[in-house]
Formats: sequence, structure tokens, C-alpha cells
Amino acid sequence: MEFDWGKGDAIVADGVEVGQASRSWFRERAEVQIGSELWDYRSHGWFGSELTASLDGVTRFVARRSGFFASTWTIDAGEQLQLRPRGLFSTRLTLSRAGAPIGEVTRSGLLTSRPRLTVREPLDPRLGCFVLWVAHVELNRQASDGGAAAAAT
Repeated sequence: MEFDWGKGDAIVADGVEVGQASRSWFRERAEVQIGSELWDYRSHGWFGSELTASLDGVTRFVARRSGFFASTWTIDAGEQLQLRPRGLFSTRLTLSRAGAPIGEVTRSGLLTSRPRLTVREPLDPRLGCFVLWVAHVELNRQASDGGAAAAAT
């Protein structure tokens, strides 16, 4: 299964549009329309150490960074997932469940920070969209600090 943050902020799963994002350019925020649901994605905490996805004012998904200089995110979505750099200087991110890799995030293209998530097993589109957003935030942070965040795990 493949999720892609496409051009025009369309979110596509296996070639079918499942969501449409409206990102804030000044903050790590987005509104994401997934079907009939309007999700609110926000950054909270000290230097954006927590990312949340809320629906109708109720937080449904939370991603927490493991430390100030760390690039590992623990995603709580009823189950825990981890999103971390694949290697010391890699821009690829590995998605794991219970320590076992289940997917990988790459950039959609050479000169873009739009993420593409490939998973080995089905993933709920709402969770897939949130994982893409967490990856989008992480890839943008890596790009703005020259990749130093990717080196710290």
C-alpha cells in the first residue's frame, strides 16, 4: 500500500485521492479533509515536540519526538508506531510496529520534501495521512537544519 502527499496537497492512497490538505505556511499546522471528516493537525510543545490530529475537537492521534535533537517519533494511534531515520545520514524514514519495520517514507521527488509512505500491510487512510504529515514535518525540519536532525536519533 502506498500513500503519497501529491502536488496540490492531495493525499493519495494506491492511486486514489483519499484526502486534501490545507497547510499553514507560518506554522506546523494543517487542515486535512479525509472523506467527510475535517481533521486538524497541529504542532505543540517545546519546539514542536508533539504533533496531534484532532477530529471534532477530540485528539485522535499523537506523535511525540523522543528528544530535543532527536528525529524519532512515537505515534500513538490506539497502537504505537515509530517513525525514525533509516540510517545516520539518510533522508528515508522507517515506520515500525512493535520494533518490526512495516514501511518506509521517502521523498516524492528529488527536489521536494513531499513524503511518500510505502507500507507492507494495510493502514487506515486516516492514520496513513497523519503518518505522512509527521514525515512531512520531519523532512522539512531536516531540510531547514541541513540534515543535522537526521544524524541525532
